[in-house]
This record gives sequence, C-alpha cells and structure tokens, in this order.
Amino acid sequence: MRLIILAAYLLISVLSWSSAQAQSSARPMRIIVPFAVGGASDTYTRLVAQKITEQTGRTVIVENKTGAGGRIAFDYVAHAPADGLTVGLIDATYAMLPGLFPTLPWDINTDLIPVVMIAQTPFVLVVGAQAPFANFAELALAAQSRPGILNYGSAGVGSVNHIVTERFRSNAKIDITHIPYKGMSEASVALLSGNVDLIIAASPTALGQIKSGKVRPLLVTTATRSPALPEVPTVIEVGLPNFVVTNWFGFAVPAGTSQQSIEQLHTDVMRAVSAPDVKEKLLLQGAEISHFSTKEFAQFVKDETLLWTSVTHANGIKIEP
Repeated sequence: MRLIILAAYLLISVLSWSSAQAQSSARPMRIIVPFAVGGASDTYTRLVAQKITEQTGRTVIVENKTGAGGRIAFDYVAHAPADGLTVGLIDATYAMLPGLFPTLPWDINTDLIPVVMIAQTPFVLVVGAQAPFANFAELALAAQSRPGILNYGSAGVGSVNHIVTERFRSNAKIDITHIPYKGMSEASVALLSGNVDLIIAASPTALGQIKSGKVRPLLVTTATRSPALPEVPTVIEVGLPNFVVTNWFGFAVPAGTSQQSIEQLHTDVMRAVSAPDVKEKLLLQGAEISHFSTKEFAQFVKDETLLWTSVTHANGIKIEP
C-alpha cells in the first residue's frame, strides 16, 4: 500500500510539473534589447525571435529599453523574475561597463547568467575614400611621423568604438587624437567630410558605406578574413596579432533561472541561427554565428570583461556622472 501511495504521489508531482512547464511555455517570452530599434543588437534579436516563433510556435516579444548606455535594460533583466520568460540581449558594451563605472546596480558576475551567443562581427578600420592611405602600413607610417596630428572619430567617450580604438592605438604604437561625437552617425559624417581621418566601426555599421565606395576599409579585427569583406586583410596579416577583437551579441537571463529553461533557450537560439535563411542574413551583415556552449559563453563574457576593464583603466577612460 505504501508503494502505491508513493507511486501516486510521484505521478501527481510529475503531472503538476509538466503542467507548469506547459503553462510557462505557452506564456510569451520577452527579450529586452538595451538599444534603439534598427541597430545591430535589435536587428539580430528580432531575426532570432521571429525564427524561434516560426520553429516552436512560441510567442517571443522584443522590447527596447534604451538609456544609460544599456545599464537600464541590464539592470531591469537582472532584477526580473527568474522564470525563464525574461531574457536580455548583451553585447560588447556589457563587458565594458565594469571598467567605466566603479559601481553598477547589478553584479555582472552573479546577477545575470550568459546563456547563448548569437553571433560575432569584426570591427573594421575605415578611412575616407579620398584619404591618402591605401593600406594600414601607410596609415601607421603617417601617424608615427606626425604624432597626434591624425585623429579618429567615435560615438562618444566610453562608447564601444572609443574603447576598441584606444586598444588599437596602444597595440599599433601610434599617437592619434580622439574626437568624440554624439553617435556613430555624426562620426561617420565627420569621416566623409574629412574632419576625422579614421574610424573603427562594427562591420554592420560600416558595410553600407564600404560597398558604396564612400569609405575605404584597411583591416578587420578578426583572426580570419570576414566573408562579407573577403578582400580586406586581418589584424594578424598587417602585423597586429594582439588586436584580435570582435563585437558580439548574446542572451542572458536572471540568476536563479532553472537549468531546464537555460538549456531550452540555448537549444532554441542555436536552432534559429542555424536556419539557412537566418545564417545568410547574418553573413550579409558580416556576422558569423557562434557555437559556444553556455559554459563557454559564460567564460567568454568573463574574459571580455577582464580585457576591457584593463583597457579602460590603462587608458584612463571613464564617464563622468
């Protein structure tokens, strides 16, 4: 009799758990994007969200919570219920914040769990189409012969491309002057008008102007050539092997989210980005899908955070409150 009662109890427990999981799966999942509609983070997120819906039938809602360089959205997700229904888009910006701010309203090491990387994209060093530099060697020679005369534009102090370019400047051992703007649109206009000499931009940002011939790419920051820019040499080819960096995009969930929810999210995203149509759209923007496990992605984010914290501190980069 005792065994029968125990078996009945276990059956009820399993059925209750299955019912709870089904109800959870039936509820919409929200993905919080820290940046405005139309940017790479938003575009990649919506591409994946749509494909997950197509493949699973599950409703996935993308919400943009902008402001404070992503901190508003990251804080929101970190303090959301750990029920597997709230997911946050994280990117290179996320790993740079601890180096820019002495304190954050969430703990990057414990409050958000990196789950899955969507893709990585190279940064591209570009100069104006009329610039006198045909390649990186000519640019480096000009910068070394006239310290501080050449300048570069960024999306502002503490922006991703500001921090990346400071690492480039250090690795290339050149002295170039930083000109901050209010965003990449303004910085790009400055490059086209000749007010700045170079920009290091994420490939999705730069590709349109490269294809139209308005700017000239001198290198990509990845170890291998980008399928979207196969004619452009890598940092390794031009002699900067320590400047291999990427812009990356992935999803994280609040601490305490169940292992099953984490595994399901990883499976759904990997299946979505592996779909031929999604893969093709990503490649056209210079993005390559990642095959990191959750553990590998978490370690990657940790390593990125250490790297960019050291870069910001070494170069005295900070955002005044």
